[in-house]
Amino acid sequence: MSSPEQQPTPPAAPETSRGTAGESAPASAGPVPALPDHPPAASPSRWSRLSRGAVLAIGAGLGAAVVGACWAGVSLADGNGSDASAADASASHSVSTERTTDMEGPFSTDGTLTVTGIGAGLEPGELCSGTGGYSDIDFGTQVNVTDAAGTLVAMGDLGLGEKTELGCEFPFTVDDITPGSKFYTIEVSHRGGLTQTEEELRAGGLAFTLGD
Repeated sequence: MSSPEQQPTPPAAPETSRGTAGESAPASAGPVPALPDHPPAASPSRWSRLSRGAVLAIGAGLGAAVVGACWAGVSLADGNGSDASAADASASHSVSTERTTDMEGPFSTDGTLTVTGIGAGLEPGELCSGTGGYSDIDFGTQVNVTDAAGTLVAMGDLGLGEKTELGCEFPFTVDDITPGSKFYTIEVSHRGGLTQTEEELRAGGLAFTLGD
């Protein structure tokens, strides 16, 4: 009896890749870094690196500098105010001293003597002189000032006469009058004196008249 013929074993099918024919495998990419769960913390500031004692020391130094600057400003302001006050006081003292000196030292007076009824025919402002019974009244006539005791304390003289509506007017000035008398008498030539107080003489602007 013949043995049955063995059937040939079919060749195994070649293994194919899982991808579609003709597709190339994707290029291999580098490793992707993992994202952090929280953002990186900011770098610590310079102040945070200092110890608490150092920070307090710096703050105290700044505070002292500010206070010192304030005190310096106030001191300068006070100094300027003091200087101004001192200057004002000095000026006031100087004015007071001058006034005291003026009141205690010799003083001057001035005024006019008018001789009425003379200078007929002259125009106002023209030069004139005393005539008739007033011929002693003219430019250069002496003006005497005596104190309450009758002591001659100062002398002056008349200026040039000038025609006015009233007559002939002569100006005069007397300097270096000794102060301190209760009253003074002013006399022009020998015409008799007129009594004035020291205050009136100091004020000046005296006006005397001779004639009718």
